[in-house]
Amino acid sequence: MGKNWAIAVGINVYDNLLPLKYAKADAEAMASWFKDEANFDEIFLFTEDSPKIPQNNPSISTKPTYGTLRRFLRAQFENIEKPLLKPEDNLWFFFAGHGRRAGDKDYLMLSDSDPGDVEHTAISVEYVTQRLRRSGAENVVLLLDACREKGSRGGLGIGFEKHQGVITFYSCTANELSWEIEELKHGSFTHTLLEGLRLQAEANCATVERLNRYLCHQVPELNKRYGRKVQNPYLKAEPPYKMYFILLEHSATLKDVEPLKFQASLAENKGNLPLAEQLWIRVLTVSPGDNEAIAAIQRIAVKKITERQDFTQEPVISIPESATLPRGEEREASETEIQKEEQHQQNLERYRQSFSQAVELEFPLNEPNLRKLRSLKQSLQLTDEEGKQIEQPIVEQKEEERLEQQQEVERELRQREEAERLQQQQEAKKNQEASNFVFESLVIPSLQAFEFEVVKLVVKVEKSGFLGLGSKVKINTHRSPGQAEYFTEDLGNGITLDMVSIPGGSFMMGSPEGEGRDVEKPQHKVTVKPFFMGKYQVTQKQWRVIASFPKVSGDLNPNPSYFLGDDLPVENVNWEEAVEFCARLSLQTRRKYRLPTEAEWEYACRSSTTTPFYFGETITGDLANYRASQIYANEPEGEYRGETTPVGSFPPNAFGLYDMHGNVAEWCEDDWHNNYEDAPNDGTAWLSGVSSAKVVRGGSWCVYPTLCRSAYRNYSPRANRDFYIGFRVVCVAGSTT
Repeated sequence: MGKNWAIAVGINVYDNLLPLKYAKADAEAMASWFKDEANFDEIFLFTEDSPKIPQNNPSISTKPTYGTLRRFLRAQFENIEKPLLKPEDNLWFFFAGHGRRAGDKDYLMLSDSDPGDVEHTAISVEYVTQRLRRSGAENVVLLLDACREKGSRGGLGIGFEKHQGVITFYSCTANELSWEIEELKHGSFTHTLLEGLRLQAEANCATVERLNRYLCHQVPELNKRYGRKVQNPYLKAEPPYKMYFILLEHSATLKDVEPLKFQASLAENKGNLPLAEQLWIRVLTVSPGDNEAIAAIQRIAVKKITERQDFTQEPVISIPESATLPRGEEREASETEIQKEEQHQQNLERYRQSFSQAVELEFPLNEPNLRKLRSLKQSLQLTDEEGKQIEQPIVEQKEEERLEQQQEVERELRQREEAERLQQQQEAKKNQEASNFVFESLVIPSLQAFEFEVVKLVVKVEKSGFLGLGSKVKINTHRSPGQAEYFTEDLGNGITLDMVSIPGGSFMMGSPEGEGRDVEKPQHKVTVKPFFMGKYQVTQKQWRVIASFPKVSGDLNPNPSYFLGDDLPVENVNWEEAVEFCARLSLQTRRKYRLPTEAEWEYACRSSTTTPFYFGETITGDLANYRASQIYANEPEGEYRGETTPVGSFPPNAFGLYDMHGNVAEWCEDDWHNNYEDAPNDGTAWLSGVSSAKVVRGGSWCVYPTLCRSAYRNYSPRANRDFYIGFRVVCVAGSTT
């Protein structure tokens, strides 16, 4: 097993800069973790009052001044002929204090550094990494909590330098502040870092990649919780394959060594035997009896003795010496070899970024996106195994996020239910002194689409004067051949809301065999009661009117949309805001408005059809607003508009509803479930009480045609706002508020 060394520096008191409160405490907490929990072999602590490092003639001071720290790094690690550590060892460097950027370099500000002469009085991160690399350890980890001024930084601070062979965790991106939390007596980055390092079992942060994911998710959440500004940690791993290195051997699982095995095999196949040997040794530190690793090390030993490099064959790709080769085994590497390996690492990073972006836009990925990613992987000359090693941790992260969201929402739902219960009690008391307003509707469909034999709209006022002598109930009914029955809600200022009558009935919900994804299955029969649904998606002018109505439980931004226009659908609103819209509309009209259930939405969209779209077997850009430059079946390519279009711009379905395919996706009442197993069959909302994600339906202006199908379903966190998600409303016959 390799050795573990650590250096921890924390500075509260500065001669020429504002003091910090908790940088020293951060360094001491990290040193304590290194010693007592991670069992590091050597820990060097530098604070205002840390003890000297015992050495013969004389002992070394640990005051964090420019001269002291620079002298320590030079004395300990300058001698490359006799390095202190071996390639399989680990060396960690933690710094908490002020940071500066000058002359295109990052600098750590020591207690006596002069902000007016940074280059000569502060230590550059480059100098630190050069000395640490000379220690002989191939796994050098920097943890820099170094952007910590309280005021404006003027663009100064830790930037984006790359340090070959080094894994660097930055507490925040350039031009952001790294915050101290008074209530925690620590910096938010260090507090979160320690939490992540202490995680055990499957949730552990034993690898570089998982620790980075934990920091990037938890630090912004912590800052938000304590009212601090945004702070986004970031990682630089050079070369990129160090993303999969194991940081904490005592916490790692057998699953964690699989990426290392892959990288080791890759290095061996490319002829880089020193790197392969190092990686296999790291596998053995986690899995001491691993037969694959033992056999590989024996095989490499034989190759070193018996094989000679055949220069007539295809050149062997070698990772640069500074990143991979142990001291005493340097060899010449041609510029071409280095460039090839650098290009390959860049290709791996490019694919990782592309896959991450695709997953952020949609998860699980649909077949067109998977095809594009496979094509990209081939063009980058990556193997399927390399792709799998990149994809797996990203997919696992999304699954973990979904689980966390479900757990968080359980508490929120309980609080909401209690608040709603109290509100209902108050409303019930008020309603005892007021008249009841009843809206009834009976809809009997004939066999011909668009025609209804009976429509009955009844308004009952039990006590005269409830609406006021001169008040008008704005319900207008319309009947004409080829048009659905509907009523119009007058919202004021000449703005109306058309509600279309949807007859009750039964249908097969979900996608049949040969169509769609597993989340759309099993297809099952659902019976839906009659209801009214918004003829169009809620528009921006309708949103503004309702946003001006009295608040029920939350605020509404009157102009939230990314694409602006009175008749464009409102978007960039989350599920909570859509529910608030319905609550205000209900209060104003005395009718119960809500979001559609997922079953109601699909039933209304299909409008008695069983094909993928209510138009038929395919879709075109003349029928809906979506990414029409991509085809679904054999239809011609259409125009990709790249933005929303005014509601009602395309033909309606048989129920008289517009834009059920495309334009903006629509929020539904239901919690997200991964399939239809045990789903209700009566058209009601499927509420589990443990999901923070809500169903969205209908596709949007920016998605591929397969994502616009009647059966297609997706989800989004209820607090999420996107410029491709809007909603429409439902009013249930006989319901009142």
